[in-house]
Amino acid sequence: MIPEILFSSYQRYKEDTNVFTTWLSQAARACGFKSEDIKRKGPETPKDTEVEKVAPRLKGKARKQAKEATSSNDAAGQNGESRPVPVSSFLLTTKKLIEQAEMVANFKKAKIKMPDNILHLARRAINARQRCSNWFRETRSKDEASTEGHAHFIAVLEKALKILEPCYSSDSSENGKKLRPEKKLTTSTKSGPQTFDDDLSNRFGLLQVEDIDDDVELTATEIKVPVKSVPAKPKSQAEREIWELVDEFSTDIAFVVFCFFEDLHRISPCPKFSCGEERYQEYALPKLQNANRNIANSQDFLKQTWREYKDGELDLMTCTMTTNLALDLVRRAEEDIIGQAPKLLAKPRSYEAISMLIFFAESFARGKSPNEALASDESLKITPFDEFIYLSTARILIKFEQIAALKIAYPQPVPSVKLSYLSRPDLLDLPQVKKWEEDDEFLSQLLMEMMLNDDISKAMAELSWKRTGPKEDELTKGFYQLRREGEVSTWIVFAARVLLDIRDIMGKDMSRSHKEQVAAGFAADKTLNMTVVDGALTPTGERWKARDGEHLMNLWSLLQYYTIKDPFPLMKQKWLAEKAHVVNQYTPVNELPPEMLAEARRHYQSQGRDVQFELPPQLAGGLQKVGLRPIKHAGDPNFLRTQNPLASGTQMFQICLAMEHAGTTLANHHQAIFAVSHLYNAMRQTKLLEATWPEMEELIERQILELFSGQLPETPKDFHHRFALRLGFSAQQFAKNKRTHNRKQLYNHAHKDGPQMSDTPTSQILQEYIQNKEPMARCLYRLETTIQDSARESKKVDKRLAKRQLTPLEALGQIREWLPTVLPIMKLDYIKLTRTCNRLLKLMHARIGSELEIEHTLIQDGDSQEYGYCIMALSILKEVGDAKFIQEDILKCRGSDVIEGSPQLEVCADVMKAHLVWESINS
Repeated sequence: MIPEILFSSYQRYKEDTNVFTTWLSQAARACGFKSEDIKRKGPETPKDTEVEKVAPRLKGKARKQAKEATSSNDAAGQNGESRPVPVSSFLLTTKKLIEQAEMVANFKKAKIKMPDNILHLARRAINARQRCSNWFRETRSKDEASTEGHAHFIAVLEKALKILEPCYSSDSSENGKKLRPEKKLTTSTKSGPQTFDDDLSNRFGLLQVEDIDDDVELTATEIKVPVKSVPAKPKSQAEREIWELVDEFSTDIAFVVFCFFEDLHRISPCPKFSCGEERYQEYALPKLQNANRNIANSQDFLKQTWREYKDGELDLMTCTMTTNLALDLVRRAEEDIIGQAPKLLAKPRSYEAISMLIFFAESFARGKSPNEALASDESLKITPFDEFIYLSTARILIKFEQIAALKIAYPQPVPSVKLSYLSRPDLLDLPQVKKWEEDDEFLSQLLMEMMLNDDISKAMAELSWKRTGPKEDELTKGFYQLRREGEVSTWIVFAARVLLDIRDIMGKDMSRSHKEQVAAGFAADKTLNMTVVDGALTPTGERWKARDGEHLMNLWSLLQYYTIKDPFPLMKQKWLAEKAHVVNQYTPVNELPPEMLAEARRHYQSQGRDVQFELPPQLAGGLQKVGLRPIKHAGDPNFLRTQNPLASGTQMFQICLAMEHAGTTLANHHQAIFAVSHLYNAMRQTKLLEATWPEMEELIERQILELFSGQLPETPKDFHHRFALRLGFSAQQFAKNKRTHNRKQLYNHAHKDGPQMSDTPTSQILQEYIQNKEPMARCLYRLETTIQDSARESKKVDKRLAKRQLTPLEALGQIREWLPTVLPIMKLDYIKLTRTCNRLLKLMHARIGSELEIEHTLIQDGDSQEYGYCIMALSILKEVGDAKFIQEDILKCRGSDVIEGSPQLEVCADVMKAHLVWESINS
């Protein structure tokens, strides 16, 4: 069984089947069915009691520690903490399944009722297997094992349900909904002879997915059959069971592949997906009225994502990361399939091996072997079946992989797919073929550009050009594997198809993503405001710590050498200028002079190869229309950058994460934000400041735990105490008659302690992926956990989904909805805020000195890293608390009103008001 990395339709079918067989087996055992002769699947998980029997007797300290450990484990279980539960797996034959059904149906001592959800899942499993079985049968596949195997398992499950009819009513309903009767599939009654296209359309109509309610989700380990007449097992023997129906490998692997391609088209239609809510609509391969209508017309999940980007409803970074996650899911799903038959489905050409498993059935439908089908003119038609297995896209990549293997320098003479139509030039006017030509030219040009970029990167590495480059998106990673390793995997083909879909959606606006990336790069560079002095990177304002130098250098290099001053376009133009004599001499073979053809023929004959350059007479007629010129390289120097939104979005996301981390490290080094945030809160609480500072409000909300211990202080006494505690003072410092700190002690607290703000949890997770420290799979799992935890805290989580593993669409949908909510937090400009707060503190210090003649000693006067400002803020907040205490004491003694407030805080409030007015004018 495939590991549950990707919960596919095949996994759902297997789980649904296991739920039914597990319930039936438990019910049969409760009725007296003997299971001793049932074969276990693998070794049984040992029980705790069995472990204790074989353990040696401990003595002394070791015995005491073991006893304490046992007690703690028992306590953990009582406290609700998860403990591993033994799971036993059994293999059930179809014969035993029928015997169990008869025993349960005829049990007299107690009536056993099948729950509605079990019945629902059993019917759903039958429908899933039926789709594949009908397709294989209607294609008249000569793979009798697959065809008969599917029919056999369907018949067994249907027979078992028929026997169990006394255990459920015929009008059983689930969740208030009446169960649908099974639909009967009818064959075409169209009179007259059917063409190949009609026949193919009829067969693809069988790929329709039944519209069955998928709200019922249950796993086999959750099954428990309560029967009063049978005593329950003792608690010590409690364990979970899974009863699996024995399946034939040859039947199952064909079904797995069928479901895999079906799932690729299920990355599917989805209106707005709210976190924790399953609102996506089940994808159904439509019934096709003719061969010209294909599957690509459906609105799938990724297409909808990029349409929303084009319409301005989603941002580029969200679309990019969602797509990268989807491609990684497909890659891991393919690896799972390969793991089922590594010799049969081995890389690097795993796409061909996987797709051929169902391609054979389609070709046999025409009474031909697969080789005959590929060699015939009919194979030149782009059919719905081709779109189902992405065959047209795969042919482009396979062709280019063969060119890449020749290791020809850029620009490579890549032949066009039109060469396939020499025998049928009439097909070139078909819309599908014209679209295929466009896709072929686009992908070939992009792959040529990537090969050139790869060569340039290697040359720069050889020259010790040590610069941190941009993170490769999943599509680029796949294309590099195609070039370097000759790999044409299904996930790479799928990634190419996704890019073509994005291109179709964006149209003339395809370069928009690159413009956004460059704009983000310029904005980040302006914020950093760094220069190179004597070969060293030097900030023009506030300084970072020396330990942050590597991060800043990598960020600056990413901006300068890959965004603002990208060298690739210039290098490409220089390369083409040097190769101009070669590029201009790419001449079709039919246009070469006769003497050159003769020389070429002699050259190949000397190597034992008889190459005929003349075309056969039957192909010569289509030569004039088809032409033999290779695909020309892209003329746009920026083609590689502008035509891959995934690369632009990934690099833009990398810049965003790096800028957030650079900002938090700068803020933690200076502590200016910490001091100003507390002064700002005191001004607001004492009504000295009515206006709000949106950036500071947002930062306080984001970092309230680090800055204020999770709650804003509301009283003058708490202003001072909370600031001092967050600065690193002990609570004992606020005891009565406590000795006052000297200036050096205060400085040490401000210098060594203080709150340390952190990046957002989402940023921390994705940084691991961007820096290649964690695989995408691990990051996806951690993201799911973070989203679910956040949803639980806000009480927006769907309890039904919280009980089970999310499907890929649910996980992708959650992330697609989650990222736009956290991106504004990630984009919070800590660098600008730090500089602003430093400037405000400097103004406050000067105004307090000039107006109140109170001099706060600065420790490092003139240095951008001035911890003396934290001491000043501490003194101001202490004055506020002391003033309030004195005023309250005077009121008690004299009973008269006293002017409230702190002179220093009032001066600070005037500075803050002037700043907010300036911000409102210049915003």
